[in-house]
Amino acid sequence: MEMQTEGRATGKGACEQDDLSFHWLYQRVQALVAYSIYPKAGRVERWSLRTGIAAALIGVLTALIPEHVIAPRIALGLVRVCLFVELAGFIVSGVLGARREIRQYIQPRLSHACEMDSEFDRWQEVIESLRQFPRIERERRLAYVANLRAGMTERMGILFGGLQRLGPFPLLIALYLQFRDWKWGDWAAAFDVSVFGAMLIFAMALLYLIGWVGISLRTRLDTYVALLESSIAGQVEAAGLLGQTHSKAPQVH
Repeated sequence: MEMQTEGRATGKGACEQDDLSFHWLYQRVQALVAYSIYPKAGRVERWSLRTGIAAALIGVLTALIPEHVIAPRIALGLVRVCLFVELAGFIVSGVLGARREIRQYIQPRLSHACEMDSEFDRWQEVIESLRQFPRIERERRLAYVANLRAGMTERMGILFGGLQRLGPFPLLIALYLQFRDWKWGDWAAAFDVSVFGAMLIFAMALLYLIGWVGISLRTRLDTYVALLESSIAGQVEAAGLLGQTHSKAPQVH
C-alpha cells in the first residue's frame, strides 16, 4: 500500500516538474525495481552471504601469512573457524534464498504471468508520466542515452566478453582453485593456496563483481531507452491515427 502511494505521489510530481531530468527518471525506475510480488531477501540471508565471503577472504589471507609471523597452531585454528563460517554462511543464504523463491520455480509460468501483470501497470504509469514532458526533451535524452549505452556495450565487450553467458562459472572456478587440493579432515589445505593462486582468486572475484556492476548499469540504460522510446512511439502512433481521421473526414464547402 505504501509502495502504491509513493508511486502515485511520484507520478504527480512529473506534472509539477518543468524539465525532464535523469534524476527524476532514476527515481521512477527505482520504484519499479523496488516493487516485486515476491518477498525480498531478509537481513539474515543478506548478512549470511556477506559473512561467508568475508570468512573466505580472511581464511585465504591467513594461509598466506608466514609461519614466523603467526604460529601454525593459531593459523590452523583460525583457518578452521573461517572454513566453518564460510560454509555455514553460504548454506544458510542458499537455503533461505531457495525457500523465498520456491514458488516461482514450482509454478514458473503462472508466477511469471502474475509478475508481468503487476509490472505492466506500473510501467504504463511511468510512460504516461513521461508524456507530460515536451517531446523534444524526451527525444534529446533518448539520443544521449542510446549513444551512452552503445559506448558502454562496446567497452564492456572488450574487457568482460560474454560475462552474462558465463553466469556463476567464474566463481565456481575460483572455488575450485581454493578447494582442489583439499581432503576431508585436512582443514588447513582448504586455504592452502600459493600467492599466485590467491591473487588469481581475488582477481577473478573482483572482475566478476565489477562486471556485474557494469551489467546492472547497462541494464538500467536499457530501461531508460525503452521507457523513452515507448513514450515517444505512443504519441507518434496517436498523431498518425489523428491525421488519418482528419484526412478521411468529409470537407464542407
